[in-house]
Amino acid sequence: MTQLQEGKNNRVLFVDDEANILASFKRTLCKRFDITTATSPLAGLDIIRDHPTFAVVISDLKMPSMNGVEFLHEVRSLAPDTIRILLTGYADTDASVAAVNEGAVFRFLTKPCQTETLIRAIEAGVNQHNLVVSERELLRGTLRGSIKVLSEVLALTNPEAFGRSERIKRHMVALSRHFNRQDALKLELAAMLCQIGCVTLTSEVLTKQMHGEELDGEEQQLFDMHPSVGYDLLNHIPRMRDVAQIIQQQNVPLGHDKDLHFGSRALKIMLDYDTLLSRGMVPGEALLHMRDTRGVYDKEILAAFQQTVLDQEVQITDELYLEDLRPGQIAAQDIETRDGVLLASKGQELSDACIARIRNFAKAYGLDEPIRMILPDQPDQEESADPPV
Repeated sequence: MTQLQEGKNNRVLFVDDEANILASFKRTLCKRFDITTATSPLAGLDIIRDHPTFAVVISDLKMPSMNGVEFLHEVRSLAPDTIRILLTGYADTDASVAAVNEGAVFRFLTKPCQTETLIRAIEAGVNQHNLVVSERELLRGTLRGSIKVLSEVLALTNPEAFGRSERIKRHMVALSRHFNRQDALKLELAAMLCQIGCVTLTSEVLTKQMHGEELDGEEQQLFDMHPSVGYDLLNHIPRMRDVAQIIQQQNVPLGHDKDLHFGSRALKIMLDYDTLLSRGMVPGEALLHMRDTRGVYDKEILAAFQQTVLDQEVQITDELYLEDLRPGQIAAQDIETRDGVLLASKGQELSDACIARIRNFAKAYGLDEPIRMILPDQPDQEESADPPV
């Protein structure tokens, strides 16, 4: 007999309109599985909505108001990872085979079903569910690590670009909440990595562009290419294709492509706003300039962005010494050595690697202290979401 994976989800929901059958299932299987029962499809759907994920849902085929195939289709929408099993009579075999072929159920069992057959089917379903979840967690961990490495590389090689991406990320998180976006995680990742293509640029080129200084032909060409470089880097990472496409089109004006993804439209607004501030404009002046620019920005997103900027609370700053720096603090100024080497740009969130770099360079080349830092609001700070899988 198949062995259950230890320490994994073994929660099973039985749905049948005959209470005595449900009682029999629960009595027979309660020592092997965590059994929950429902006497109607609607009650079953309510249980699925209100309870932790079930590894397996087993439904009778013929029930009032909603048959088993229809019920399991609804289960698939509510809990796509839950394994679905259908119980049928011999006369319903053709309909059951069709349900399996359509992808609605993992397998079907005919009634009356022997206990050992039922147990083997449930164990297979539980193990399949746990396998899917484990693979997702493995992929999520791998993806999270890849993104962290890319961010750290950018922070160490081009602090100016990394600081900019950190500022953009905070704007994107606020905008996603405003629109209640279901793809908020992808948008946040696109903002985090929108400057990853700048690893091909020197800090001098990026600083010149940000401050409105004229770039020569080669410098301009390299700068214009950085979204495509970012796309090429990210497109090879599993499940990051959508994020890569958002980044690739981050500098495309709305008038050039009416079908631009929401994320690309938002990035265009945020990046241009950040550039205008870097060139000396105050927020109100920058937003007014953008509102008066035709054919470049999505008006609805721009209006919402303005609201999120105005709604931002005043940030608490403090002057800290090197030994007081902690991950999560945000630079309220450019952090440079005494000879002008940029270690972290204004708006950059410090990580362990960044703090180590600041302290090492300070020891070697000197650094003026204290440093103005924005302190994170710990009680309200949300954990970063997991990467999409």
